[in-house]
Amino acid sequence: MREELIKFIFSMENPSGGFNYPRDTPASIEETYYAIEILCRLEAEYTNMRTKRYVLRIDLGADTYLKHLYQLTRICDYLGLSEKDAEIQATFLGRKRTARLLSDLPYHILLSKRYGRKVTPTKQWTELIMKKLDQKKVALSTCCKCVLIGEELAIELPVNRLLDWIKKSQNYDGGFGFYPGTTSFLENVWYAVSSLHILGSKPNDVDECERFILRCASNNGGFGRQMRALPTLEYSMMAVEGLIILDAMRSQNEGNLGEMR
Repeated sequence: MREELIKFIFSMENPSGGFNYPRDTPASIEETYYAIEILCRLEAEYTNMRTKRYVLRIDLGADTYLKHLYQLTRICDYLGLSEKDAEIQATFLGRKRTARLLSDLPYHILLSKRYGRKVTPTKQWTELIMKKLDQKKVALSTCCKCVLIGEELAIELPVNRLLDWIKKSQNYDGGFGFYPGTTSFLENVWYAVSSLHILGSKPNDVDECERFILRCASNNGGFGRQMRALPTLEYSMMAVEGLIILDAMRSQNEGNLGEMR
């Protein structure tokens, strides 16, 4: 499966450097990030000079999304582009506006940690998180962002309620819905296992969760959001990271059993 997945990744490589879907369209930061992240997880080498030149040519400015800045740091780490990383640092530290949206906060925190900017949780951020979590139906994507922010900034979250909500979102097919009672999709599995791992827990059925991810694999090596769905680099990254997290959960569980014995 590893070799087939790598072949799929390279089938999305743009001839002029970078990655996108479909490959004949101009490369994008996000698709290149997904491809690089998978290759990094699989410990595969990649040294395409055209991709390096593509990354070095990307214009940065005050309007560059925090998400894209963070994704570029991951790409630079893998490709060894320290000069571009220095440009990203200057761009980020030069921003006067702080993150206000929940979608921006995780990237603001991660970039701040990387570049030595102190981050102190504000009342506005805490109220934003609690307001999101107090909704009657909270999507797992929102749970994941709140868990990450809470972990990084030591914000006290309703952990037991979160764990109960996330675990109840797992379906009989092993996957997770957007929230309890909804259809399973791979992105929700990724949000769920990422959140549970941070909270020191795991899905009710780890083995069936793994089987759901594996059923999302296509004949050409990539992964789609469901079985027989169109494979993409994004869902392939989610699949790889999900499998790695589930494996870590098993290892942790085995370690605990060993200590008990």
